[in-house]
Amino acid sequence: MWSGTSDNITQQVPRNYMFGEHVFILDEITSDNCAYLIGDLTAFVMNQANYGKRLDFIINSPGGEVSVMMNIIGLINLAKIHDITVVTFVLGRAGSAASLIAVHGTERVISRVATHFVHFGSIFDITSKYSEIKKICDQNEEYAENMKKLYLDACDGKLSKEMLDRLQSDERGYLNAHQCIKYGLADYILEESLDAKNYEESERNEFEELFKKHLDDKIKKEKLAKKQQKTSKKKTAKSSKSKKEVNNDK
Repeated sequence: MWSGTSDNITQQVPRNYMFGEHVFILDEITSDNCAYLIGDLTAFVMNQANYGKRLDFIINSPGGEVSVMMNIIGLINLAKIHDITVVTFVLGRAGSAASLIAVHGTERVISRVATHFVHFGSIFDITSKYSEIKKICDQNEEYAENMKKLYLDACDGKLSKEMLDRLQSDERGYLNAHQCIKYGLADYILEESLDAKNYEESERNEFEELFKKHLDDKIKKEKLAKKQQKTSKKKTAKSSKSKKEVNNDK
């Protein structure tokens, strides 16, 4: 129960949650933080009434646990199978696990000021046995290869394996919005899409104004032509009448 202090709000309100057809990932991706989210997301994806709908992911997270990330990516893929369009929005940062979730959307949108952090994570283990050390190394290598495959498949050929290795080796290497577009981590920059939409609307309005002006000018010209034609007929009729009167006088 909330007692009225802001501390309790921070502790009790989940920052990774689902509301309607919107998924909010605004904190570390952990089993505790995502327990309700994964339950709600599973129910949404499995409900036939939602097939063919759209699902929005709003992301601003430093990353988190790989197993939880894989669960969410699995649900995203299941949503795609059920013809649910998944749109991911990176509005702050998408680090590590959050980045991998973001790149798996059907459509990937990023804010002009947002960033991705490509990072394969870390496995912590302590042992003194050579056989176990070797096994841990092999597991780490397999784990890294799986992370690479997830990125490479999602980036649709725009990101090479060599560049991916270089990016993830830099522990302070954040990618800005335009780099994300370049390497296939995102499809659209939010503000540029809005600018384009506004430009198209402005261009359409300008065309409508020009067309209206053209139509008005055409109507004016037609009216003027009719008026001149009418005046010309009157003059012709008056001239014919005058000639007839002259002939009669003769």
